[in-house]
Amino acid sequence: MHQTRSDPWETMSRFWSFAFAGLTVIAGACARRQSYQPAPIAPAAEAERYAERRLRDPALARFLVEHGAALHDSTWGSRQLALAALYFRTDLTEAQRTVAAARAAEITAGARPAPSATATTERAARPDEGNPTPWSFSLTAGWTLELGGKRAARVAHARAVMLASRLRLEATAWEIAQSARQAAVVAVGAERELADASAARAELDSVRTLLRARFVEGRLTSTDVARAETDVQTAAVAVDDAARANTAARMALARTLAVPLREVESLPLREESRSACTALDTLPPDTLEALALTTRADVGAALADYSAAEADLALAVAQQYPDITIGPGIAWEQGIRRWILSLAVPSIPVNQARGPIAEARARRAAQAARVASVQDSILAAVDSSVAACRTTRADVAGADSLVNATRAQLELADAAYRRGEIGQTEVAFARFAVRRAERTREGIVRRGALAGIMLEQAAGTWLSGPPLRWPDLLRVTSP
Repeated sequence: MHQTRSDPWETMSRFWSFAFAGLTVIAGACARRQSYQPAPIAPAAEAERYAERRLRDPALARFLVEHGAALHDSTWGSRQLALAALYFRTDLTEAQRTVAAARAAEITAGARPAPSATATTERAARPDEGNPTPWSFSLTAGWTLELGGKRAARVAHARAVMLASRLRLEATAWEIAQSARQAAVVAVGAERELADASAARAELDSVRTLLRARFVEGRLTSTDVARAETDVQTAAVAVDDAARANTAARMALARTLAVPLREVESLPLREESRSACTALDTLPPDTLEALALTTRADVGAALADYSAAEADLALAVAQQYPDITIGPGIAWEQGIRRWILSLAVPSIPVNQARGPIAEARARRAAQAARVASVQDSILAAVDSSVAACRTTRADVAGADSLVNATRAQLELADAAYRRGEIGQTEVAFARFAVRRAERTREGIVRRGALAGIMLEQAAGTWLSGPPLRWPDLLRVTSP
């Protein structure tokens, strides 16, 4: 500390100049402040907004065109519905807001400790001997220097969290899109099952009419007619079950798209023309597993979380080093000007941060286990999807053989009927067997399409057909 005696009025003038400069800096900082704006949530307004969603919305149509999935007719395919889900789902908006919060956290993490300023004034009961005034004034500032790499660790943590939130946005969008595709395939299958069940009931009703006629002729017993009646009743129950399943599938599709049920109740859907299971002809399972581990966004998010845990540990280790606060200042004490320079340690880590370091190390180990868990889950999903694809492809081959065999039986029955060897009833039974075999094959093909979507979902990339033009997820806004 240095002190000199000077003219009191000159010293006071300098003091107030410094004080005015400090107040000007503080006022300038306050002038850039942001005011609080409340944002209340109105549940009624949200319900109204949900009810107003339309699949025929012109903005949605433009969104589909921009991403290569324009509607060329009145039917909706699974890829158009996938983009519609991305357009409407608010959980994608939630992930976007998480990214925005993580981006703001980067600014917070990079900020250095704010400087401080202190002004004091004192008045003695009477001035000391030789001093012209009883007043004393002082103005000091403080700058904190962080040691040990604390700021670098905070920035590394914030960047890792930012990357993890961005990748989780991608993972959320991928899950939404593939869930919508699966719901579309299930809805198409339920609609086909209802149509097939209705056709089967009509065919069995025709067979029952023929059997009744033959019973009147005395060529059949009442037991045969009763069996036909039972078959018709069973078919009617199957129609009711298929109708309920169709309604449930449409409700699930509406939930997946986040639109009112009326928008999908009678929506014409287009069946998947190809299955991603064909990718197994060129991509062996080990290649698919490697592709999934390097492509899936949730793997990247788990690795980013591990990087954040690493940064947490680095920050905990850095907390062992104390920060230093340097405080230069000026004082005027009863006419004597003094220059001040202070050095302070805000906190001294007496226990060397053992507890925080142990916690951070344990969190890092837990996150490493989390990465392994995510990878295991993905590998299991790929493995099960590959198995499902292989099973359905084998089943399709067996169903093809069954369809060919029943068609051959129908041709023989037709030929025998033309020769007068059998009646219409036997031909009707043969035709019904063909329809049943064809329905079985169609169901297996739809299962194969669903297995292909699950394979693409597990692999984290498009494997069949031209890929969708993936939107910029940070710019997608839900209506």
